[in-house]
This record gives sequence, structure tokens and C-alpha cells, in this order.
Amino acid sequence: MVGSGLRVVETDRRHPTESRVVRLLPGGRIERGPLLADAQAPAPLVLPDGTLLVLDAGVLRAVGRELDDAVLAELHPLGPDERHRFTGSLRRTAEGLDVTLVERHPTRMGGYTTHAWTLGLHAP
Repeated sequence: MVGSGLRVVETDRRHPTESRVVRLLPGGRIERGPLLADAQAPAPLVLPDGTLLVLDAGVLRAVGRELDDAVLAELHPLGPDERHRFTGSLRRTAEGLDVTLVERHPTRMGGYTTHAWTLGLHAP
């Protein structure tokens, strides 16, 4: 990311959240990018072209080098009142991308449901 700055997912624990993708620029400056819906988005995945894939409250988003963003897939969109029960992950595979959301049962201790998708990745 030399020349265009380093992009990171900045998260918080506030509701409503101010989590977002930001770009760290030389001299300690920060350029703010797209807001995220989820206060605790999992670690993003960086594609070879520099695009960040972010799992944001059950929605897979792509954030480009210029902080432009697009929704790639609405896998399991989560409302604000249920986001705290889910944890997610992204993993690159030879076939494409594995996306997982683990849902904690709202009332049964130790009860979990795993939602999983395998997605193909194709260059535009």
C-alpha cells in the first residue's frame, strides 16, 4: 500500500458505532472511509489487487484502495439488536473465499448455530 497509505478497519464498542475503514497517511494523518454497521467486524481479507474484503454485520463488502466500497453479497444481514450474538471470519482458499458467522443462541447457554458460505472470487 505504499504511496496510497495503509488501510485498516477501525472498530469500537459504541452504539451506534463509528467503526469504519480508514487510511493511515504519512505524517500521522487519517483519511476516513466508509462507515461500518458492525462495531466489531472480524479481520478483513486483502486480495492481490489490494481490495479489502470486510464482513460487516452479515454483509460482505469490498473496499478499494481509494476507500470506495461496494456490497458484494448480503449473506445474512444482521439488525442492530442481534449483532452482539454473532462472530464472523473470512478465509481465503484455493477455490475462493470461506465466510463463517457463528450465532450464539439468544436464551440457551452453549447453543450455537454456524452459518457458512463458500464463494468464488473472480477478477473483474
